[in-house]
Amino acid sequence: MTTTKILMFVAVALVLMVLMPFAAIWSLNTLFPALAIPFAFDTWCAAVLLSGIVSGNHFVTFKK
Repeated sequence: MTTTKILMFVAVALVLMVLMPFAAIWSLNTLFPALAIPFAFDTWCAAVLLSGIVSGNHFVTFKK
């Protein structure tokens, strides 16, 4: 794989990681207009944290 393809893959992955929390906020605002969640950095951080909790991915495991 060439360096250009790797850089493009990394760039697309970063863009998706940044935009997906905003898409979640937008979809909640569309489905439930009474929520009126603002598009701000703190709500973006909350969406990232919530998606990490809800996704079920475990970064820390306590296996014997």
